[in-house]
Amino acid sequence: MNITKSNDLYEEKREYPRIVINSPANILYKLHQLNARIHDISPEGIQIRANGELLKKINLYDENYTEANAPLLDVTFSLKLYEMDMRINALCKMYYSNSIFDEEDRDTACGLKFVNFEGDGSSQLDAFIIQEMTIF
Repeated sequence: MNITKSNDLYEEKREYPRIVINSPANILYKLHQLNARIHDISPEGIQIRANGELLKKINLYDENYTEANAPLLDVTFSLKLYEMDMRINALCKMYYSNSIFDEEDRDTACGLKFVNFEGDGSSQLDAFIIQEMTIF
């Protein structure tokens, strides 16, 4: 997906700070199951990172997404809340993707916005964010 705005512009518009984590995520999109890593998280969404070739299964034609055509992804991940691993399942919309080049790989970063949570996922996420913000 081509991005017309820089990451700085996204950062300026954020209502909540991002908490950087490095946690595995399982993404289900149509019949594709993908493994990714959560780079950061906030009450509104997450940024995932994965091999660009894997993410082509979601965005085969490098489309620009709008509110109307953003794909829905079923994302499952765990957060450590007060020494317990909490499994969270969330329905998310993909809003952007950017290629990231580093010395080892070429990954893609994707911004996902939470749409809905299974069970107590939303309250568990809120508790995790409060926990992480009080640590610093």
